[in-house]
Amino acid sequence: MREEVVQHGAEEVHTSSFLHVIEEIPSINAPILGDIGPITIATSTVTVMLITLIFVALTIKVSRAKLIPSKFQVVLEMFYGAVADFITSIVGDKERAKKIIPYVGALMTYLIVANLLPMVPGVASFYVTGSEGQHIPLFRGATTDFNTTFGLALAVIVIMQFVGMKEQGIGGYLSHFIQIKQVIRGFRKSFGEGMVSIIGFFVGLIEIISEVAKILSLSLRLFGNMFAHEVLTVILLGAFAVAVPAIWMGMGLLVGVVQSIVFVALVTVYYSLVLKKEGKDAH
Repeated sequence: MREEVVQHGAEEVHTSSFLHVIEEIPSINAPILGDIGPITIATSTVTVMLITLIFVALTIKVSRAKLIPSKFQVVLEMFYGAVADFITSIVGDKERAKKIIPYVGALMTYLIVANLLPMVPGVASFYVTGSEGQHIPLFRGATTDFNTTFGLALAVIVIMQFVGMKEQGIGGYLSHFIQIKQVIRGFRKSFGEGMVSIIGFFVGLIEIISEVAKILSLSLRLFGNMFAHEVLTVILLGAFAVAVPAIWMGMGLLVGVVQSIVFVALVTVYYSLVLKKEGKDAH
């Protein structure tokens, strides 16, 4: 048992820290470590760099796959099979699922690593000293920084537009948003159908807004859940230093995996909607 001295106004208050840990509540903004030219380096940036190195190592390892797999290769193949089955179950067709597995499969791998990396023993023990002498965790969870989740969501939606134009053609895909041809075709048929097509024209413009809304909904959902878990972890550490944090960290593993699955499931649905329908589905 140790005693902490806390300054409260003009008085010094002695507090016991036998069953709790004194740790600062994390802020929404990741602590800034410094600047390299125009680039600002935050603690979450360092984590992203570490994740990048892990992915480079995984890429090198996968490129050396053998006909007789090692145990690690078996684990990777099982993971790929699970992701492929998951995506296929959402899309409903193996051929269509194969088109988006490279996108969402890589995304799911990244999110699982990013969400679970801060919980790896030893990672949270790296600290740097701030300008005011405070200890700042060097590796802040990447997805607890809104900049990271917003960047991921933005990349997903932008790539989805290119996939849609590749599958349906530039004119065919953009016609869902700017329905000028549909309006002309409607008025050629009759005045009534022309008026209905005008309604469709405005609905198409609303679809443009919905594409932007997808970026915000994806990024805020992931950020909000992961940041809330980080804050609650610090609160529990501040109240209990025995047993409870360990249970909560176990829940954190589940939260990290579940949030990765939810994010990828939504992205898979979005991608499946822009794929060209084949066979009976095309009619």
